[in-house]
Amino acid sequence: MNQNKLPLTQRICYAPLGALLWLLSKLPFCVLYAVADFIAFIAYRVVKYRVKMVRRNLEDSFPEKTAEELRSIEAKFYSHLSDYFVETIKLPAMTAKQMKRRMRFENTELIDRLFAQGKSMIIYTSHFGNWEWITSVAEWCQTKDAVYAHVYKPLRNKWFDNYFLRIRGVYNHSIPMQSVLRQLVEWRKEGVLSITGFLSDQCPRRISEKVVVDFLGRPTAFIAGTEEIARKFKMPVLYFDTRCEARGHYVSRITLLSEDASLEQKGRLTEKYAQYLESSIRTTPEAYLWSHNRWGLNRKNLK
Repeated sequence: MNQNKLPLTQRICYAPLGALLWLLSKLPFCVLYAVADFIAFIAYRVVKYRVKMVRRNLEDSFPEKTAEELRSIEAKFYSHLSDYFVETIKLPAMTAKQMKRRMRFENTELIDRLFAQGKSMIIYTSHFGNWEWITSVAEWCQTKDAVYAHVYKPLRNKWFDNYFLRIRGVYNHSIPMQSVLRQLVEWRKEGVLSITGFLSDQCPRRISEKVVVDFLGRPTAFIAGTEEIARKFKMPVLYFDTRCEARGHYVSRITLLSEDASLEQKGRLTEKYAQYLESSIRTTPEAYLWSHNRWGLNRKNLK
């Protein structure tokens, strides 16, 4: 969205916030992480931002852990969430070289091979690690004439929607959720190769198509749309298995889930995705977005 299309009241009201975020983006990481520590303390100890939701999700996901272990993960989660916040603010001010030092990718040769075969791809991503930084995968690939894109749900607040679009537009093309099919069809007709990322771990709406799989020890509804689109276009499907190496340093291993989604049994790709995501979460539980109402659909709703 162009800044000029924002309502005048929002442009005026959010101008100080925009200036603050710009100034923060210019700070070195050592200062930003000090800011993150302060934010984590306020969010967790003072405001208690969604503490009940986080605690319930952790207790239900890790019944084998002691109360002490769960509280440790809980505290680390708020630290990680605050790190994600300042890292996202920093993104537009980072050079490609700086980004490549902090966000690495393994097996990008797979993407280049599929592009060389004339194939567009779908990527399963999740709210794990820093899901904004993984848009920088284009910097690691040899294929530069393809479109690197991600699907997003427009925010109701137009100022924040515009802000996140600018951040995500540094490396990626943004596709509104309601326009995905039309955009993929258009690119195919034009002979444009693309790789499109879907954040597919959100809780689906009750009226949406869903796939129910075992995830973190309980039946869990996943969005079916990612798999359905991949099957419709007979596209290869990849998974970005992201791990935290150190504070502010991530590595994402690119894994092939299917060469042709249309050949997979219905629901199988979503099941594979859930298995990989669970493995990532169990390795570094604090790096997942536990404040999200992931299990909003209870067992009764899943029937």
